Amino acid sequence: MSAVSNPIADGSNAMRADELLIETIEGLLANHCTPERIGAAEGGADAALWTLLEDSGLTLVGVPEARGGSGGSLHDSAAIVKAAGRHAAPVPLADTLVAASLAAAGGLDVPAGPLALAIDRPGLDVIRVPWGGGASNVVVVNGGGIAIVAAESLPSVGAGCNYPGEPWVDVAASTVRSVATVAGPGTPPGAFAAAALSRALLASGALSRAVDLSVQYCNEREQFGKPIGKFQILQHYLAEMAGEAVAAEAAADNAIDVIASGADEAECILVCAAAKAYAGRAVATINRLAHQIHGAIGYTDEHRLQYTTRRLWAWRDEFGSEAEWAAVVGRGIATGGGAAMWPRITQWPPVRA
Repeated sequence: MSAVSNPIADGSNAMRADELLIETIEGLLANHCTPERIGAAEGGADAALWTLLEDSGLTLVGVPEARGGSGGSLHDSAAIVKAAGRHAAPVPLADTLVAASLAAAGGLDVPAGPLALAIDRPGLDVIRVPWGGGASNVVVVNGGGIAIVAAESLPSVGAGCNYPGEPWVDVAASTVRSVATVAGPGTPPGAFAAAALSRALLASGALSRAVDLSVQYCNEREQFGKPIGKFQILQHYLAEMAGEAVAAEAAADNAIDVIASGADEAECILVCAAAKAYAGRAVATINRLAHQIHGAIGYTDEHRLQYTTRRLWAWRDEFGSEAEWAAVVGRGIATGGGAAMWPRITQWPPVRA
């Protein structure tokens, strides 16, 4: 399948990210994503952090060097996105990585600087562009294919910030549809699924951080002369949270593995849908229990839990809601009828009726 018709598959055979890369991004973000800097960046981005990431070549990992990127595999870029979610990085790292990968797959050279993604879909009058308020360029996907345009060439019809203060813009769908794009057989259907997967990956990192913070708090906070983690009800909470976080990460990792295997576009979209839908479910459970465990302190500016949970609530709804992607999963699993349903759910490669 060609790159344009299957923009979310890179054909990589690597099944895990480079360990040195993971160590590098985790260490860099741990040092620079402090609660003070995350809070100070609300309403925009941390420019100093972005410059550091860009100078390190981490903003275009997974994009071929021939297209202006840093090279590396799909698994490498996924590991970076998960790390960004885990550390609540106040920069458009995930959006830049997925937008750059789509542009490169469409045969375009990728410019430096933060990127946003505007994807046209049927029935839309207005298109929400996450991080559109802080991007240098926007990767546009419409009925003609894909293009990279300067952000100022897409006049907004509205602007604001999501719950954690990441800036978005609304653009008229007619404006997005009028952008001249490289030749392509209609809107690449995998583009929106790729964007949704970026949010599932961000969420998987943030969910694990919410669990870690809750475990730490349960071990440190004492009540009636012992750590609150000794109370059985809180142990149940932590166990439920850990299970949801692991399942959400497994769904996101599975999507990356399937895409990297060179699966056809329908399969890629289905696994992305499953990852995004499950991430939404996990957010609902983990955010609720994390804040029940922490009580009032979890909402304070000084505590990093709220920087994590507010992002999770926002990412849950960006690039398609939990319900929207769950419907895609349901339709995909139902294909082939009842006899094919169980093999369809449990086996890879897929077993067809």
